[in-house]
Amino acid sequence: MQIYALVKEHPIKFIVSITVSLGLIWYSFKDLEWIPFWQALTSVNYWLLLLGAILLVFSNVIRAARWRILLLPQKELKRKALFEATLMGYMGNNVLPFKLGEALRVVVVAERHDIPMTGVGASVVVERGLDVFSFLILAGLYGSIFPTFETARLLSALALAVVIMAISFGYFMNRYHEQSFAKIEAWSERMTVSGHPKRAEHLLSAFKGLETIWRTPQPLHVIWQTLLLWGLYLLITYLGVAAFGFGLTPLALLEVAVMLTIFTTFSLSIPAAPGYVGTYHGAVLAALALFDIDNDAARALAIVLHLMNFLIYTPLGAWYLVKAGLSLDLATEKQIQGKD
Repeated sequence: MQIYALVKEHPIKFIVSITVSLGLIWYSFKDLEWIPFWQALTSVNYWLLLLGAILLVFSNVIRAARWRILLLPQKELKRKALFEATLMGYMGNNVLPFKLGEALRVVVVAERHDIPMTGVGASVVVERGLDVFSFLILAGLYGSIFPTFETARLLSALALAVVIMAISFGYFMNRYHEQSFAKIEAWSERMTVSGHPKRAEHLLSAFKGLETIWRTPQPLHVIWQTLLLWGLYLLITYLGVAAFGFGLTPLALLEVAVMLTIFTTFSLSIPAAPGYVGTYHGAVLAALALFDIDNDAARALAIVLHLMNFLIYTPLGAWYLVKAGLSLDLATEKQIQGKD
């Protein structure tokens, strides 16, 4: 299988990912007390979790609508097709190493709709950039509204700096677009001459894709959808925390939900086994420890939230993948072919 070939090609990266996940799972659950852990699980308000699960699926409708706008300069696609590809991608991240779900959804859209793969990939880069941008704004808002921790002030200042840099960058690229594009083309040509045509192609396509940041047909829609998307993520997390209660007031639950969203989002950047096993659980425990929440109750929350994501995305994504007559090897095959 292509998956085995890719793992064989990157054994150290694979071993590090598995080691990180196993290490964090051990550290997170080594002192587990079964009785309070089970009591936390049995006292959960599962109706709130069900509402959160419904909103989690709906959030991908918003994500698909935003992705559709980012792809408009290349081709107009239906939201339904991008919704399906998004779920396939999340499923891929849950079962494939190296977070290949991102590559899977790029390949699915490129092959099913006859769009250059580098162009679709560039739109995903822009999409993730918007999410990082929103994440930093969320961290900044936390530092402003809940200045409980010293590090929150640093996060707030960092978010503000990123906002200023992004606005400045957008203004510069919009004002000096032709000159910037000429420099990118020159770099691309030098890469081609030096024997790296694939890298040159990726650089040029990435720049063209990044143009959607300042030349998107519907910039206000993209901004609104991004804000709505992260508002939904925060609400889903809030419902998950509220389902356990922890004896906190609604305002305190909101503070916990914001911090939990920040920690779990950051954990996605850490190398891990498929499904973010270990890193996600460790992030939940670290966030809740800041509020002196019982460790066993925090472990129960980590397992429930992780399972909710896994059990929603994996079967749905697999269903759409099989329905489309595709296989998981698509992502790894293109990943191997795309190397110089």
